[in-house]
Amino acid sequence: MNFDISRLRRSDQIIGVSAILFFVFLFIFKWYGVSSSSSVSGVSFSSSANGWNTFHNSRWLWIITIIVALGAVAVSAGLLNLKSPVQLGVLVTGLGALSAIFILYRIFDHPSAGASGTIAGVHYSASAGIKIGIWLGLIAAVGLTYGGYLAMQDEGTSLADVREQASGAFSGLASAVGSDGPGASEPGASTSAATSQAPPPIPPPIPPVGGAPTPEPPEAGVA
Repeated sequence: MNFDISRLRRSDQIIGVSAILFFVFLFIFKWYGVSSSSSVSGVSFSSSANGWNTFHNSRWLWIITIIVALGAVAVSAGLLNLKSPVQLGVLVTGLGALSAIFILYRIFDHPSAGASGTIAGVHYSASAGIKIGIWLGLIAAVGLTYGGYLAMQDEGTSLADVREQASGAFSGLASAVGSDGPGASEPGASTSAATSQAPPPIPPPIPPVGGAPTPEPPEAGVA
């Protein structure tokens, strides 16, 4: 399959650019940092980390969102052939919105500190908090959500369709899991059951004593 950029819709372009920027912001820009300084030595200390190294749990959601978004663009461009029970626009919208919510949570709930003062004529200051990278990551996640929403409009997907697709996907998963469960029937089970319920064969008659004529066995089905 060849990559055809002319097949990309406006929604695909927004998704692709937002996913690439999200990756750059996550790994290159600083999301959290600590800094301190003192007036005695005139030396300041600072340490910061990117989003991947700062938030060890949320980062997996963010990297999955980036991969799914780039995969959706590759499918639209004809570079990848993928069958999904849920339309890719729906997946990108949902993951983008969830990523934005997680980033907002980290913005409002994160370790922060700040102190300054003078001790024995020595002035000091220290601070800890979020950096510019986390705000840029939020913008990229919102861009993914918006691009996924535009893709849903291009595909003609409504919220009712989203519920139906999600219900169908979960039902298919439940059926697949149930068919492999302990109560699932095994091949040949019905055959063996039918065989076990078959009537026993009629034994041959015993010849009477004294040369009397041998009675004929009753015909099957005659009462």
